[in-house]
Amino acid sequence: MTIPHTPTSTAITSTISPNVNNITADDLCIRQLKQLWFCRSLLFCNGAKRLAKERFHQDEIPDLLELEEEKLEDKKPSVLYKTIKKQSQKLIETHILRQGSLFSNLEQINHHFGLSNIETDIILFATLIELDSAYGNCYDLYGSLSNRNFYPFLANILNVSTKQITEVLNKDSLLHKSGLLKLHTSSREVDQKFDLLKSFCNALDTPQQTIESLFSDFIMPAPAAELTALHYNHIKKDYSRLSKYLAVVCNEKIKGANILIYGPPGTGKTQWVRTLVNELNIKLYEISVEDAEGDVLSGKERVTACQLAQKLLEKGNNQALLFDEIEDLFQTDMFAQIVGSSHRNTQTNKGWINQLLENNAVPTFWLSNDISSMNDSFLRRFDLVFELPIPPHSVRKKMLLQSLDNTAVSEKWIERMSHLEHLPPAIIDRATRVNKIIGESTLHSNEKNLEQIIGNTLKAMGHKHRAINPISSNFYDPNLINTKAPLEKISQGLNSSRNGRLCFFGPPGTGKSAYAKYLANYLEIPLIAKRASDIIDCYLGNTEKNIANMFEQATKEKGLLLLDEADSFLRERKNNQHSWETTQVNELLVQMENFKGIFICSTNLMDNLDTAALRRFDFKLEFTYLKTEQAWLLLKGFLNKAVTNLPSKKKIELKKQLASIQHLTPGDFATIQRKLTLLDELDNANLFIKELKQEVNFKNESSERAIGFSADF
Repeated sequence: MTIPHTPTSTAITSTISPNVNNITADDLCIRQLKQLWFCRSLLFCNGAKRLAKERFHQDEIPDLLELEEEKLEDKKPSVLYKTIKKQSQKLIETHILRQGSLFSNLEQINHHFGLSNIETDIILFATLIELDSAYGNCYDLYGSLSNRNFYPFLANILNVSTKQITEVLNKDSLLHKSGLLKLHTSSREVDQKFDLLKSFCNALDTPQQTIESLFSDFIMPAPAAELTALHYNHIKKDYSRLSKYLAVVCNEKIKGANILIYGPPGTGKTQWVRTLVNELNIKLYEISVEDAEGDVLSGKERVTACQLAQKLLEKGNNQALLFDEIEDLFQTDMFAQIVGSSHRNTQTNKGWINQLLENNAVPTFWLSNDISSMNDSFLRRFDLVFELPIPPHSVRKKMLLQSLDNTAVSEKWIERMSHLEHLPPAIIDRATRVNKIIGESTLHSNEKNLEQIIGNTLKAMGHKHRAINPISSNFYDPNLINTKAPLEKISQGLNSSRNGRLCFFGPPGTGKSAYAKYLANYLEIPLIAKRASDIIDCYLGNTEKNIANMFEQATKEKGLLLLDEADSFLRERKNNQHSWETTQVNELLVQMENFKGIFICSTNLMDNLDTAALRRFDFKLEFTYLKTEQAWLLLKGFLNKAVTNLPSKKKIELKKQLASIQHLTPGDFATIQRKLTLLDELDNANLFIKELKQEVNFKNESSERAIGFSADF
């Protein structure tokens, strides 16, 4: 089929008009085609008899047939029938010169996809009905048509055999597999039978320079990458593995290459793909989420667009496809809807999935924020599956530094914000951009504004949104720990082996968590600090997942894992009243056994811990209340010159007062420091001692300990 190219719009929606003398040659061509096909239906599908019997219930049919309705009103059905047949025969015999942008665009599709003349005419017929509702209304004359009756009906209109129509419209046909055109098998009206991508018909009716521009509403070249490989050092092995795989697949044009990448929103999944293909000099296309009018494409439309993209790109070299936000696609109900099946888990659905995932000509990236609803039968069909987690602390810090390179913020603020565990790069970049638009300039206003923007987003996502300072060890070193354990030897052993399980127990405030921070600093590894509240989830099974995730995070970041309030998980199992309580303990024990790193549990309640769990710890270190000498060192550390500048007699008096206070912990000193800082009394040693006594009075302790002096003044 040779169609001359004329870059002129055919203006299909205005072609049915009583005034046929003022339309262009291109419009006249379209009108003649509509007349041809409708008149064939009248002559060969019993339409003339229907029309003569039912008369004219609408203006479209007389206008299309170029009959004056008022001159036909009094005619008998038999006379009217002959008039309609005669006029239809006359219009059918009209010579039609196919010209205009509609036909030029169809010729591009015909050439690129290898369509037959019949397939091209079906697309054209469906397009005319889609773009001109008045023309579609003409076929209301035929009422409801079953699928069995529709095929011969369409065959008569296009002047081909029913067998040919059946072949080009079945689910194994090129039209169906390419996504160009499918049938609504559940619809029975002619103008509702065809399933075309939204706005595809409008694109056909508009001058297009290339085949790609015809489908630009659904398939678009990916924007340039905004990140580099350095942003993905935390997944360096996965990055390298995917790079090697993609290079070979594209070079050898291997079919059925599918990669699934999943992880929380904003972790950089899309940017990873864009960065990778840019390095390999591969051209990436993306399936659109919305059309040119801004309307969101349905899952069904996006899957159809994916089929279309595969056929569109299969002849090219070094190309890849990205399909984002697939959460709702790989569910049985969705597949049943796409293939037109009313049954779940049918062989038809499985065959369609095979066709989508195993025969695609272009390597395809499938991106998802959550794959929990995806069936295992779908997951196993992907060649490679990668999880892209929230970047670790070190990477988050680098991203903050890079994104805020030209923004006035302090290093201390950067360090604090980098401890927000659920802070992905997308939120960092967006907050930076918004802050620049707002126009903040001072250090204080920048930090306050950025923290609010980031915090609000994380809060809306259900994550911790307040940045807190990491555990402080300003006044903490091994000399301030009251324990019988050989801490120096243990630290040296951990430094050599980088493997160990420790249980810290003792009263609150005795420095268990602070020593874990000190130990991480000594070993020069990050501290992964978790509380029970971070792990426990109200939904069944989620707590176990969170336990596994924290060990996985510690493994990836090669950090020291601290679980505070561990008694929430390690309670004696024989006292459990619910099965899930036992499951949580079991999960923690299994993860402890398999963890190749340093794991520390801290608890204030040692008596209720599971005995089997306790056996798994290499060391069980008790942290007790401060000795007098340790308390004195802490007081000097907090008050500094306020103590060192005092006369010796006054120091002795203060130390006696301090020695009379029982059950002191480093936490008590930190509490009083904050209190006196607010009162601007931090240089008042007497007031510090007084407040310590009052703080201890709040404790419900009955144990006694020896007190006295052991150091010279």
